[in-house]
Amino acid sequence: MLENRKKIGEIAELLGTTPRTLRFYEEEGLVTARRSTGGTRYYGEEDVARFRAILRLADSGFSLEDIRLLAQEREQHATGASSSEAVLRRLEGLLDVVHAQQARLARLEAELTGATEAVKGCRNCGNPPTRQGCPDCPINRLTAESDTLSLIWEQAAEAP
Repeated sequence: MLENRKKIGEIAELLGTTPRTLRFYEEEGLVTARRSTGGTRYYGEEDVARFRAILRLADSGFSLEDIRLLAQEREQHATGASSSEAVLRRLEGLLDVVHAQQARLARLEAELTGATEAVKGCRNCGNPPTRQGCPDCPINRLTAESDTLSLIWEQAAEAP
């Protein structure tokens, strides 16, 4: 019965996490282990897939409550049709969050790329890296367009 099952440590190693993390998800009711007569937890491939999905969603910023609601939605309904509609709504909500994250990351990528290109222009500059030391630096003008360049360039130097 337990011959095709893995212990919690094996699953943790396989998924790049800790046994404590997997126990936590079990304590939260997201996965149910089979146990030997001695109490050792054993998991099957379906549990590994479930853990992998939980870890991926958590790593992507979804809350434990979001994950729990998704994991438990199907069983809350009496018919496949009702279940399907509810699960689809949950999935679409998660997709909305992912699309918003993708848009934020795309904006950040564009800003970091622009900042990288601007900073490359300073590689051969012998002037001190301050507004006073390099008043004609192109980055002085770009800080108004880039929060990243403002972070790098606008910090006031403390007096010695």
